[in-house]
Amino acid sequence: MSPSSRRAGGPSTWRAPEELRRTLYLLAIALGLVVVLFLNLLAYRAGGVNLYVQVVLPVTMIPALVSLGWLLRGGPLDVPERLMFFTVNVQVFAQALLEEVKRTEPAGGTDLLYWSVVVNVMLGYLIFPNRVAAGYSAALFVFIAGVPWVGVALRDGAVSPDLPRLQLTVGIVLLFVHALSWYRGQFESQRSEVRVMEQLAHTDLLTNLPNRRGMYPAVEALIGSGGAAMLLDLDYFKRVNDEFGHQVGDEVLAWAARVLEAQLPPGGRVGRWGGEEFLMTLPGLDGPGAAARAEAVCAAFRTQSVAGVGVVTISAGLTLARPGDTLPALVARADEYLYAAKHAGRDGWRGRVERTAALPAFPDV
Repeated sequence: MSPSSRRAGGPSTWRAPEELRRTLYLLAIALGLVVVLFLNLLAYRAGGVNLYVQVVLPVTMIPALVSLGWLLRGGPLDVPERLMFFTVNVQVFAQALLEEVKRTEPAGGTDLLYWSVVVNVMLGYLIFPNRVAAGYSAALFVFIAGVPWVGVALRDGAVSPDLPRLQLTVGIVLLFVHALSWYRGQFESQRSEVRVMEQLAHTDLLTNLPNRRGMYPAVEALIGSGGAAMLLDLDYFKRVNDEFGHQVGDEVLAWAARVLEAQLPPGGRVGRWGGEEFLMTLPGLDGPGAAARAEAVCAAFRTQSVAGVGVVTISAGLTLARPGDTLPALVARADEYLYAAKHAGRDGWRGRVERTAALPAFPDV
């Protein structure tokens, strides 16, 4: 996806990593069960009947227990997320209505009810896109804040001076939660766009291989740890473009990239060095191992064909990394051996693959 298409769709909704969310949900459910148990103990010791604490909370803990089992089994998060969201919504609405029905004192509202709203709104921002969560947050706040005022109007009662303060505080907190979620979404969107731009800067779009810049770290790592580098060039590629057209030439390059990727040893990388040239790093391989790999690569091209084109061979220059090497020096040696392979008739490789100077510089294929 291009950066422009990402911008056209607007900032993406930030989602916490799945394992972090799973852990948070487990902790929240466990804490909720402890709180419900504690509130029921207090209600029992105080005597009397509290419908919300002794009936609503225990009943709504049933979906929470289902969610807990689901999370412990490693199931997808969408099911427990929505169950928990439904559960807390039922708790909030039930508490608001029960408090208003049994109210005998000036309308005020308890802190627990309003902070339950905050918790549910935060959960909404975890589940839904920012715009949906913001609409839900506003609607829930209007409902919770409006219920006591409706009760006052219907009963012609008094209003506690704490009510406006509490509602204003919770409203500010909800705005702050929305702002944090929005800014986090913007940050993640920009960071994703930067990652896309970095990937584009280090990736060849035709072959989806690393480009020259993208191969620099692999070559530097090879110089530090040891191994071999191989510079490869498709034989008579200009003829392919001239006879079949540049579109077919692009298809041949993409095909060659797949063949080279299939020949990579563990830890190896291959990238498009430029034009029809590719660079392959072979970390950890000694001379005989690198030579065997070079022959296998050439044989892979020699024994396959491109539909509509035929066999497209490759030539390669192979060199081992030396102590104190630099990237330009390593690539220059591989390039020298590549030209030697071209001059020797193509469809093969040349290179110095032993560290001893007693062996010939260009072993026979």
